[in-house]
Amino acid sequence: MNALPHTSEQHYITGKAALNVPNPDGSFADWHFDEVFLSGRGKIRIAGRDTEPTFPILGSYGIRECSDTLRRFGLAVPDTEKVYTANHVRAILDMVLASLAKKKMPAHVVAEEFIDSESELAELKSKVQELKTKISDQITLSLLQQWEQTSL
Repeated sequence: MNALPHTSEQHYITGKAALNVPNPDGSFADWHFDEVFLSGRGKIRIAGRDTEPTFPILGSYGIRECSDTLRRFGLAVPDTEKVYTANHVRAILDMVLASLAKKKMPAHVVAEEFIDSESELAELKSKVQELKTKISDQITLSLLQQWEQTSL
């Protein structure tokens, strides 16, 4: 079993690991929970430590406390510990922004591979529109627009 790193509202589980944390209703975006969290082989990235910090541009949007959910799915999380993760839309945005920070097109992030509900897809599209108003660098904006056209 992977030992969960310390998390907070600004340093939370993100990326593909977060996509493997079930929603409160039990639905998943990705289906490798056991591999990521129980096998000991999963890579758990913490926003702002292992990845580019996206808190400055996204704020607290999409960050959730999910220790009860993780316990329900078999992780030994102490009762006094809180575990923060990105929701599925935030995890995707974090991966996109990490690539954009390196001036790379995030072609590896294909929304339909992780989102199967119309409401989450609409939320993602809305957040991408917001992001476009906050990005002033033209190269970064162009890469985001290319990703939007090919991956949303």
